[in-house]
Amino acid sequence: MNFTPKKVCITTLGCDKNLADSEQLAGYLRVAGCTMVADDADADIIIVNTCGFINAARAESIDVITSKLRYLPRAQLVVCGCIVENNRAELAAGLPEVAVWWGTKDYQGLASLLCGVPVGDATKLLSTPPSYAYIKIAEGCNRRCAFCTIPLIRGNYVSRPVADIVAEVKHFAQLGVPEFILVAQDVTLYGVDLKTNLVQLLRAITAVDGVKRVRLHYCYPELLTDELLNEMANNDKIVKYLDIPFQHCNPRILRLMHRQGDAASDTLLIKKIRTLMPTVTLRATMMVGFPTETDAEFAELVDFLKAVKLDYVGFFAYSREQGTAAYALPQVPAKVKQQRLRMVEKVQQQILAARQQAQIGKRVAVVCDAVENGVARCRTFGQSPDVDPCVLVTGDLVVGQEYVIVLLGAGNGKLI
Repeated sequence: MNFTPKKVCITTLGCDKNLADSEQLAGYLRVAGCTMVADDADADIIIVNTCGFINAARAESIDVITSKLRYLPRAQLVVCGCIVENNRAELAAGLPEVAVWWGTKDYQGLASLLCGVPVGDATKLLSTPPSYAYIKIAEGCNRRCAFCTIPLIRGNYVSRPVADIVAEVKHFAQLGVPEFILVAQDVTLYGVDLKTNLVQLLRAITAVDGVKRVRLHYCYPELLTDELLNEMANNDKIVKYLDIPFQHCNPRILRLMHRQGDAASDTLLIKKIRTLMPTVTLRATMMVGFPTETDAEFAELVDFLKAVKLDYVGFFAYSREQGTAAYALPQVPAKVKQQRLRMVEKVQQQILAARQQAQIGKRVAVVCDAVENGVARCRTFGQSPDVDPCVLVTGDLVVGQEYVIVLLGAGNGKLI
């Protein structure tokens, strides 16, 4: 097939790791002479970078792909990412209009295919505001959590070399990007295959001129070592923020998940983190309705949340996925899962509301991520883009700049 692309539009679904992949692909395409555009109607090639983590994500991916068919045959449609890895033949048979199906690896090769010429090395093309950038530090996962399809899709854990990561950070720091968010399926496992570790990487990144903040996403609780926590506490450039996938607190459920920990050990960890970093923001992910979860075990999770009062929590109802160990276990009815999901969300909303009420009148530093119609979308350093709430501020703010505001409550602030 002869591709002569001039303009390319990429739609990214799923997580921040997928976004980093799309940015890398865009970088290769730019090197080959392509222009990136924001509207499918203007594109010669339309690319959908899909998510295939759970059934709902796959359904969304299919919906988005089919929504692009109206632009054919004027444009070529390309589908890449997670949904392709294990479903390529089935997808290709059902959607013959798609010109290219591509997996999760070798985006340099995809760019070469689309452009019809060999594509050399390239720096990724950021799609985030100038206030932050995602830095993908590893691919895949060595864990075999009973509910998760990621290892089936992306394979085992492979760390990026420290030098490659530092070079990428240095490039964007020189362009003025102040904050770098490190992402991987398990950030805390970094370096296990390279005879290094996350602490060494953090020291290398924070030594780069221009780096103001480094933020960690997805840190497994059992790998939050004293060495790592002390580095976070004592390194001023590391944001006092942790995203921890506890998933549950009941030991029986956690062992069925192939996970460690329990309410007691997690409570001790949270206490240790807060003692070392009194201003820390703690975000977690929790799952309800895992196979065989009883009412009593769910109640334990609710009690745990009320006791530890995490700042932010992302809740998920268990999704039954073929190929995972949990698929064959007795399932919790869908109606019960949704009831439990609504219950824990309400509990956490009450915790968050109380925290926000206590913050009213306080002065805090924020960074501006976007401005629209005179209203700026800002974040405190305890808020991460897209996953946490933001603070809306009226005024003449500039994207990427830091300001001091007074919190007014309900996600609003006032410039000082």
